Amino acid sequence: MGEAGGTTPTRSDTKSFAERAKATVTRRDFLIGAGAGAATAGVVLGGTAVATKAFQPTTTTASTTGTANLSTLPATMRRVELNIDGAKHTVVVDTRESLWETMNFQLGLSNANLGCDRAQCGACAVLVDGRSMNSCTILSARLGRGQQIKTVASLATGPGVAGLHPIQRAYWLEGGFQCGICTRGFIMSTFALLTANPKPDTAQISEALSGNICRCGEYAKIFKAVNTAAAEMRGEKVTYRATPVVVEVQKVATTSPTAAAASKDFEFATPLDTIEQLEPFATAVKKTDGIIDVSGSERQITVKWDPAKLDEAKVRALLAAAGHGVK
Repeated sequence: MGEAGGTTPTRSDTKSFAERAKATVTRRDFLIGAGAGAATAGVVLGGTAVATKAFQPTTTTASTTGTANLSTLPATMRRVELNIDGAKHTVVVDTRESLWETMNFQLGLSNANLGCDRAQCGACAVLVDGRSMNSCTILSARLGRGQQIKTVASLATGPGVAGLHPIQRAYWLEGGFQCGICTRGFIMSTFALLTANPKPDTAQISEALSGNICRCGEYAKIFKAVNTAAAEMRGEKVTYRATPVVVEVQKVATTSPTAAAASKDFEFATPLDTIEQLEPFATAVKKTDGIIDVSGSERQITVKWDPAKLDEAKVRALLAAAGHGVK
């Protein structure tokens, strides 16, 4: 027996995963009955128990010809034209159907991951007219008025790492992910941020990504990925070394190419509480004209600077002013 009282399919079940997934009951279906009074049964998809529809819903099919007759549609249905990544899709949807459901179950587009299905985690984020929104709670019926919908699938320009958008490349090479469920949403929220603000500070990044949750806790590397992507999008030279998560950003406009860089290891007067505190601190220090690179740990920090613009005394003063003095 399944968790909801139905029978549990065995390995002899010949239905494909896609066929079974199309019958999945979402949170909205469960709460409102999908207009037909939902009786549910448990089924296991990919090792996870979910609920499935036991009733026969009104059949709706995607149409690219626009031949659906509005007068024949039930009051709870709408025919809309969705502009997704520059392609137009004419489809008949339930007025309570989310954009995520339409993209996945009607159009076959796996461009957003479903996380919480409650607009709390941001994993399913897409852009609507440039704004990051959760596709699990945007109603498809309200998006057929010319809104431009953009997903992660439209960012890459070619094959391989070289063909990725700078934001995608930075998340990949900086290790700004772990399980990957949240990554697409983070990338789209980052895209919205950097389009509006090419050089955000730590507080602005925190605010822009506040609607996205990484349950694996990769926030330090996510912040680093955002700053690296921002630098590349501003036209600065970004070099990824042999170790992918180590990056060197050379400020083309402000750093003298002929000056021999000075470098020194400093020990914090008071060690940082955790290593995660280093990244936002280092990012803030790097924004000073003449600072070439900053790295280190919770106990020490290595600063590389342009001697034509800074000296050791100024670097020490800079670190102290940023909130963490050194010995």
